[in-house]
This record gives sequence, C-alpha cells and structure tokens, in this order.
Amino acid sequence: MEDRPSPDVTPASPADALVGARGSRVAIAGLVFSALFVVAWLLLRESPSFDSTDQELLDYYGDPDQRRKSVIAGLYVIPFAGIAFIWFMAALRDRYLHFATRENMILSTAHVVAGALVVTSLFTLAGVELAVSWLGEAGASFDAAGARSLLALGESLSDIMALRSAAVFVGVSATRAMRSGLFPRSYGVLSLITAVALLLVYDAVPGISLAFPAWVAGSSVLILVRRRAAQQADGA
Repeated sequence: MEDRPSPDVTPASPADALVGARGSRVAIAGLVFSALFVVAWLLLRESPSFDSTDQELLDYYGDPDQRRKSVIAGLYVIPFAGIAFIWFMAALRDRYLHFATRENMILSTAHVVAGALVVTSLFTLAGVELAVSWLGEAGASFDAAGARSLLALGESLSDIMALRSAAVFVGVSATRAMRSGLFPRSYGVLSLITAVALLLVYDAVPGISLAFPAWVAGSSVLILVRRRAAQQADGA
C-alpha cells in the first residue's frame, strides 16, 4: 500500500528549504545549554543534600573554596543555561512551523508550557543554591535548618518540576518532529524512550538526568545538519 504524507506536512521547494533553514542556526543554543547543564551538574554533584548533617552543611557552605562552586553554578552557569534553552526552544518551534503546513494548537500549547516550566525550575534552582551559599557567608551563625529547608525545596524542584516537565517537553517535541518530518522516525522513537526514562527511572538512576541535555544536543545537531543539507541542495 502506498504511504501517504502526514496531513501536517507539505512538500517544499529547494528555495523554501533554504529560507526555512536560515533561522536554524539559532539551534546552536541547544549545544550551549547542554554544555552548561553538564558543567552545573559537575559543580553541584558534591554539594550537600537536604539530609546532610549540620556539620556537613557547615563544612561545605562555610568554606569559601567549596561554596564558590555553588555560587558560580547559581549565579552564572544555571541561569545562562536557562537562557540558552529559551533560544533552543524558539529554534525548535521555528523548525516545526517551516516543515509543517499547520499548527497543532494542543501540542503547541503543551510544548510552550513544558518548556516554560523547565526554564522556571532552572532559575528557581539557581536561586535556591545561591541563597544557601549566601547563608554560608554567616560563618558560625549559619542556619543549618533554614539551609536544609531550601535544599529540600531545590531537590524537589529538580525531581518533580524540572525533570518531569523536561520529559513532557521531549515527548511533545518528538511527536511534533515526527509529524512534521523534522526528525527521522528512529530518533523520534528514541526521544519518546528518553521521555519515559526521565519520567520513571530518575529515583533509581539519578544520572538519567543527563539524558535531557544529551537529547537537546542531539536535536540541535539534527537541525544544523538539515540546514547544511538545504544550503548544499540550493547550491547544487
């Protein structure tokens, strides 16, 4: 039986493909986000958690050298990662609109909301980490109970808000990409598996959180490759 094209997709001429490719260079922001995400993860992986003892909290946040890692992550790395993600999301949505003939409002709305929640949780997490670091400057009068409450809030945001909304973002992105023809179907299926993993296995495998920046980097590369292919086709 002959395959029928998706109702959301229409054939594009080489000229249309080149025009549509011009905005895709913004997808490099996804690579920037992925790099900054990993840097933040490395900076914070040795910081205390909310169930650390008072002495562990005081030893880390009372030491300027140790505390500097959290300050750098909260003040610079995580916020800039959030900004880069905003531009990646804009590039991704732009690609959908150039490859599809019409917008699916349900998927589009879910996509925007999930992406906004990812950015919000990143900035909130940065604020929490920075607040605890500032509390550490108090020295001997460091409020361990207050710091523990803030850290619990930060970890709950990471576990519930950030990763779950990231999972929704990946899942919706994969669905839209496969419908529009932006990504190969095999990559779309892999994206859906990544979304399920982010939703279900973080508690058992905390390192699965790195699957999100890996997916963003892979998606950025695919967009940039499609842009290069469109340019080469126009020059042929």
